[in-house]
Amino acid sequence: MNSYILLGVTLCVSCAAIIDVLTQKIPNWLTLPCMAAGLALNFFFFGLAGLLSGTEGLAVGFGLLFLVYRLGGMGAGDVKLLAAVGAFVGPQLVFYSFIWMALVGGVLAILLICYKNAFAQTFRNLKLLLVGWFLKTHDQDANLTIRNQALLKLPYGVAIALGTILAVFLRQIPRFGF
Repeated sequence: MNSYILLGVTLCVSCAAIIDVLTQKIPNWLTLPCMAAGLALNFFFFGLAGLLSGTEGLAVGFGLLFLVYRLGGMGAGDVKLLAAVGAFVGPQLVFYSFIWMALVGGVLAILLICYKNAFAQTFRNLKLLLVGWFLKTHDQDANLTIRNQALLKLPYGVAIALGTILAVFLRQIPRFGF
């Protein structure tokens, strides 16, 4: 991977993670220029093939999180951030970033639950989700989406950043690079 592209994606996800922790949002003024920068850098260094790879990566990154967003489990900024990652790294590496992101996100969620001592609330919410899923009933009063201010929330930009950095830097180690 080109060092300028590596620097670009690292700066993009690092800034997004910091902003997400501080504001609980990942703004368009960051994600949209990052998407454009990823596509531009790929075109500049690799021509039309690079632009195609960046565009495919953008679409894959967007698609991987869009359904989760539509179900209310993630913010639109998270979706756009993974799309921006895809614009930099292409479709295959954005998928690996997604895998690492999910693993890191799970660990961070467990740490957050422990830190906030929110075991009872978490298990109650999980029970509501599972029962609603199995019985095909959805308790509208539960409101288990990110829009509910009372729920414990993880700034997922951190998981996306760490997952992306792990995927990019570990790709050269045979066992970790898939």
